[in-house]
Amino acid sequence: MYIPQFDPNRRLKVILDMDPGIDDALALLLALCSPELEVVAITTVAGNAPAHMTATNALRVLEYLAVTDIAVARGAEQPIVRPLVHALDHHGPDGLAQCGLPPPSLPLHGTPAAELLARIVLDAPHQITLIATGPLTNVAIALRQWPELSKAIASLVLMGGAYGITRYGKGNQTPVAEFNIWQDPEAAQVVFSSGIDIIAVGLDVTTDPTACMALQHVEQLRRGQTRAARLAARLAEYSVARYTRCELHDPLALAVLLDASLFQLRPALVDIITESGPERGRTRVRSLETTRESSRIRIAVGVDGPRFLELFISRLLEARYG
Repeated sequence: MYIPQFDPNRRLKVILDMDPGIDDALALLLALCSPELEVVAITTVAGNAPAHMTATNALRVLEYLAVTDIAVARGAEQPIVRPLVHALDHHGPDGLAQCGLPPPSLPLHGTPAAELLARIVLDAPHQITLIATGPLTNVAIALRQWPELSKAIASLVLMGGAYGITRYGKGNQTPVAEFNIWQDPEAAQVVFSSGIDIIAVGLDVTTDPTACMALQHVEQLRRGQTRAARLAARLAEYSVARYTRCELHDPLALAVLLDASLFQLRPALVDIITESGPERGRTRVRSLETTRESSRIRIAVGVDGPRFLELFISRLLEARYG
């Protein structure tokens, strides 16, 4: 099982496939503020918000930080089979916590997201790590159209699933299903069965209270001197005001690439339930493998929450942007 490691002499090249969204935007800030990573492209997908809005939100964040050299490609408008069910009631009418960022002047890339993703990976086989923090629709479309992609992606880190391994591993869309997988389980099934090396960071760790931001963390960021920290404070404050905490689902997934020692990872065999009904979108663990490495999927079953928060906040306070 391949887990990307930071080479001080070479930054890890990543594509961010996301649906900004508060926590996606926070993950984007963390990626841009982490010297280990080189974000070569952002592909956006409908999920937390409609497709036009998630693409715009990625551009809004980039423009706020004066980052003009990262391509943003708009992707799938809806899941493969079912209509989109957005989460604007959770993320705010603009998808970004009504944080006040103006409409972007940066243009979108002219290539559809799945095609751009495939082109970049196939042009640099085994060199690109994909980080998917929204529904897996773009990734599944790319894998269907370019089957050779599965052998060219170095690895895939995703935020998705509720695996029932910890007491926090319950659904947030239904009692058994996490939002990203529930939104497009058909896409998730394509991706999970693709043979790609996958690290799945799900609700088993992302809803652990020790890894969530509270008011004191918002205040810490608000006092920061960087634009990244101040934007993160505005985004997180929206969730803290409504729910008393801000769950950092997507930054946690990204953090696997920054410090894998923050997590306990276990090889697993996972089934995606695609049938309509109360089980839809469930990530059912068929077995946790403890002695053999036949599975190419690892799921996060534990996290050092305080150390993760220290990493997350320090990166934004010391950001190279703003």
